[in-house]
Amino acid sequence: MSQHLEQELKYRIAGQVEFEKVLQFLGPVTEVLEQCNYYFSDRPDRPSPDWSLRVRQANQLYELTFKLGKKQTGGYFQSTEVECPIDAEQVEELLSQPVWSESLWELPPLERLRREFGVGRLVLLGSLRNQRHCCPQKAGWVAEMDITQFPQGRVDYELEIETAEVAAVEAALQPIAGFLRPQTKTKFRRFLEALQLNQSS
Repeated sequence: MSQHLEQELKYRIAGQVEFEKVLQFLGPVTEVLEQCNYYFSDRPDRPSPDWSLRVRQANQLYELTFKLGKKQTGGYFQSTEVECPIDAEQVEELLSQPVWSESLWELPPLERLRREFGVGRLVLLGSLRNQRHCCPQKAGWVAEMDITQFPQGRVDYELEIETAEVAAVEAALQPIAGFLRPQTKTKFRRFLEALQLNQSS
C-alpha cells in the first residue's frame, strides 16, 4: 500500500499526426502498457466531485486507487492517492458482486473511502481503455504518451508527466510546445462526460 501526493502536468494533443510528432521528439519508447480503468461511485447518476475510485489493469497487473483532494492550476494537477495492488479474484468480486465482502473494505483505498466519506456501497460506472507509451528522459522524468478510448467512441491523445519541477519540464518541452495544450480535465471527468453524467455535489 502507498499514499502519496500525485503531481502531474497534463497536455492535450490534437490528433494522431501530432501525437506521432511529439512521440518522435520524446522517444524512444521503452515500454507500452495496455491499460483498462474501471470506475466506481456511490451515486451512479451524479458521482462525487470530491473523490474517485478505480481499478486499473496494466498488462496482467491490477491496482486499486482512491483519489481525493484534487487541486488544479491550468494543466497542473495535484491529488492525494491511496493505492494498493490487488489480485484477479479481488478484481472479479469488485466487478461482479453487488455486495462486497468485508475483506475488500479492509483494503487501504476502500477503508479510507469509507472512513472519510461514509461510503458503504459502490456501483461500477464503466470502463475506458488506454494505451500508454513510456518515454524516460535524461533529466529523470518520464513522458507518458496516452491514447485513450472512452465510451461512445471518443478518442483522446495526451501527454502526462509526473513532476514537481514544472518550470524545468516546461522548458524542456518548448521545441514541441506548438503541439501541446494544457489539459483541464482528468480522465475520470472526461469519462463521465462521455457517459453524460453530471459530476457535481
